[in-house]
Amino acid sequence: MKSSVNEKTTSKTDTRSATIVRIREAFENAGRILVVSHLDPDGDALGSQLAIGAYLRDLGKSVTMVRDSEIPEKYRFLPGVEGIVEVSSLPDDFAVDAAVVLECPTLARVGSAARYLTDSVKIINIDHHPDALDLGAINWIETTMSSVGEMVYEFFEAVDYDMNSAVATSLYTAIMTDTGRFRYPSTTRRTMEIAGALIEAGADPHHVCDMVYYNMRPSTLNLTGQILHGVEFHFDNRVCLLTMTREMLKSAGAQSSESEGMVDYTLYSRGVVAGALLKEVSDRCTKVSLRARDGVNVAQVAHEFGGGGHFSAAGCQIDLPLAEAKAALLDLLRKAVDERG
Repeated sequence: MKSSVNEKTTSKTDTRSATIVRIREAFENAGRILVVSHLDPDGDALGSQLAIGAYLRDLGKSVTMVRDSEIPEKYRFLPGVEGIVEVSSLPDDFAVDAAVVLECPTLARVGSAARYLTDSVKIINIDHHPDALDLGAINWIETTMSSVGEMVYEFFEAVDYDMNSAVATSLYTAIMTDTGRFRYPSTTRRTMEIAGALIEAGADPHHVCDMVYYNMRPSTLNLTGQILHGVEFHFDNRVCLLTMTREMLKSAGAQSSESEGMVDYTLYSRGVVAGALLKEVSDRCTKVSLRARDGVNVAQVAHEFGGGGHFSAAGCQIDLPLAEAKAALLDLLRKAVDERG
């Protein structure tokens, strides 16, 4: 899996174009292709995966899309999402010629599907995370892109792919969710142009927004209420913390995937510049989602625990009980907001 091209600092169109040519050739030369994204998939992961999968099938390829985590309820409206199968359902002798790895800064984020990424598999790595590593034979990494969905659209435009409404819906969902409904600093004029083009191609922005944000299951709303009830403010209200325990999940009758996106509530309060949602996984494991604004670097906080992400949106796992994880996290968040000034 040695890298043969490094696109991490891509900024010139001609460099992107050359990489897209190599990706297209890799697709055309492969017969069986695996498409995988990260654990605990979000809208960008799922939307990009479905779009790439549809394109490859239209090329006549044998395509397998896999996941290693539950698909959040809010994304189950996506056309063809039931075709993303659990890794555990694959046969023991499963093998492919190539693999598309989407939005995974490291192979650890792929999950158990990584066992199929053997030395004989040509890996095409597409990502926009600043901490993304060169995982494959072809690495297209553009950190200025709002989302992998935006990158996939640029690929489709370059290869003149005539996408249908289902593909447009998947990509619109990917971009809308990874830009926080087009409000994150990564949203550019080009991002909005692409969103408009996807609407013209058949994506219904009203339907997509309603399905993602205004179609909660009762259990999700119940869980949201419990999480918000325990809101905490620290350091002169500059840091907001939310906590989700296993007991909350049980009480709400909810799945952990239903908490996807709830970390965004931490930035709803005036004066807050950094927020976190801590999720109790076990007695000695806590997952953390981080958000920030106004120059606070939560990616660096996540790195301290072996995680990563973007400057203003990151995540990690802390191998400590919930209370100890919270204390360790708060110490680093204090430093992060103090450094901002």
